[in-house]
Amino acid sequence: MPLCLTPRIEAITREITGRPVGLFEEDLAARRHQIKEAVTGRRMLVAGGAGSIGSATIMELLRFEPAALTVLDTSENNLAELIRAIRSREQAFQGELKFEPLDYGSPLARHFLASLPQQDVVLSFAALKHVRSERDAFSLLRMLEVNLVKAHHFLCALRALGHGGSGVFFVSTDKAAHPVSLMGASKRAMEMLLWAHTHADFPGVLGVKAGAKLPPLPRMTTTRFANVAFSDGSLPWGFLQRLEKRQPLAGPSDVRRYLVSPQEAGQLCVLASLACPHKHLLVPRLSPENDLVDFGSVADVVLRSFGFEPVPYHDEAAAKASVEREAAARRYPVVLTPSATSGEKEIEEFVAPGETPEEVDLRSAQAISACSFDPAALEELLGFVAHYCNGAERLPGKGDFVATLGKLIPDFEHIEKGASLDEKM
Repeated sequence: MPLCLTPRIEAITREITGRPVGLFEEDLAARRHQIKEAVTGRRMLVAGGAGSIGSATIMELLRFEPAALTVLDTSENNLAELIRAIRSREQAFQGELKFEPLDYGSPLARHFLASLPQQDVVLSFAALKHVRSERDAFSLLRMLEVNLVKAHHFLCALRALGHGGSGVFFVSTDKAAHPVSLMGASKRAMEMLLWAHTHADFPGVLGVKAGAKLPPLPRMTTTRFANVAFSDGSLPWGFLQRLEKRQPLAGPSDVRRYLVSPQEAGQLCVLASLACPHKHLLVPRLSPENDLVDFGSVADVVLRSFGFEPVPYHDEAAAKASVEREAAARRYPVVLTPSATSGEKEIEEFVAPGETPEEVDLRSAQAISACSFDPAALEELLGFVAHYCNGAERLPGKGDFVATLGKLIPDFEHIEKGASLDEKM
């Protein structure tokens, strides 16, 4: 999402969600002193910080004047845009800034981390987040490598080098609660990985030599939350891209989702990283009765905000052929079709079976304590991914992925429909 569009995106999202005031504004104001104490004058390290959620979180953190900000991200284009946005703020940032186009779980990143003074707070947004990663074994392995193995290496480096003494935070997803996609299952496994690194006897088979122990991370939190409207690669973001490229808008007709704005996402991540209890994940208070929205409504609001009247089409070919003619009349074709792809969740939820939300003095969110899990199954999963990513002759089938993740995640119920989002317009 281009940062220059942020004010307009925030306004469109408020209209879609019906929230004139941000969901987390009140809690952020109430916890301002606590957050200021944790951030002002401290060193902050953000992995994957140049994406939509990471950059929104950074903009919130900068209000509290950290002493130094270091950002890692593999997208040098997004890094450049983030640098421009920070340098263009009305209130200039007076601290130290570092930006590196590094893969957070790579040996080079570890070498870079070793060159830094101790970082007080560490946040990570590095992830592959698309359900469409179920397309084949290569994309699935890459997703699990980034979301798990690379995360594991990064966490080992933080522990070995003493970074994150005031807190480590990773972002999760609502799709991790009772997952039905391999992406959601990978993020649920990542949550378990975070809790594992709060124990001195982990990492087990990877990261350090046999018998060696690393100091545990003293504070670890995460958050599950809804779809971030207009985040890079999201369906609403795709609507903007389609408008610019003069393509019909397309989406599912039978899917309803919770949406938060980029700023709301950043604010929730600040609360989760700095105001959530240790070994807990934060989830927003959103109700299916009041907060779920369908993508047809999103398309309508987007089009009308740009001066177009939506026109429903049922045939993709006719919609493609009509774009210029309809646009000339300030109308725009929209194609909505039933969802029929693997891993697509029917019901949006934040709490998994067996979990009980706790009150943590926040009006907009509740917390869930770290779940119990089988460390041996987690080690097996890490070994499975590392083995195949390191050049094994035979690639696993989708059933192998499902079975290995299922050993770790009892409520994983994969939905297989034999079709990928890549096959949809």
